Amino acid sequence: METSVAPVKDLNKAFSTMQLVALASAVLSTVVVVAAGFLVWYAFNVSGQRVYVVGNQGSFSALGTSAEEHTAFEARNLVRTFMTTMFSHDQYSFKQHLDLALPLIDDAGGRRIYEGFKKSDVFANYVRYGARATLSVDSVALHLERRPYTGTVYTRQRIFIGDQQSKSLPLAARFTLIETNRSEANPFGLLLSNFDYIPYNPPISEEERKLLAQQAAERTAQQAEAARQNGIATPAQ
Repeated sequence: METSVAPVKDLNKAFSTMQLVALASAVLSTVVVVAAGFLVWYAFNVSGQRVYVVGNQGSFSALGTSAEEHTAFEARNLVRTFMTTMFSHDQYSFKQHLDLALPLIDDAGGRRIYEGFKKSDVFANYVRYGARATLSVDSVALHLERRPYTGTVYTRQRIFIGDQQSKSLPLAARFTLIETNRSEANPFGLLLSNFDYIPYNPPISEEERKLLAQQAAERTAQQAEAARQNGIATPAQ
């Protein structure tokens, strides 16, 4: 009789152990599923709040409350991207930069700027003189308190012919920002409108003043040397 009871006790003990293992596995599986669900929900919400802004210097990310809202960051980046691509180029990058800039401004404004380039023979002068233009943005002032958004931008353009730099040309404009659909060509969801030049007369920096004086002295020396080689007497200073 005793020999038959022992196997039964061992069987009951084994069965209880299996129940505990199964219960622990079920609890662990539930915890894993809940944790995974939370991580998916968190990732979805965070990714939905992130706005990606693509500019001339690459892509940047900013947190936004909604894909429909626009931050001052992306509005300012739109303006900087437009100005640096529309007004800085050479004969090789001229078309590429215009193709990047024109989708950021309405048709009327873009056409007016392009017609100004054509009248001034900008591209032809790039080819003729091996010239290039660069532009630096001094500041962007935005007014986003009410729609439509408005703002002003202040920049300086420099023309280079060879290694010679021209005096900086102040370039400023006021504009309106219209909300539009985001696209690959315009990821900002904003469009420049009513783009109009305004006066801007910043003082010349001491560094630029010295550079221009140095260039003028070098040109004078080169002209004097050329005249000497051609046997032309230069006037006494």
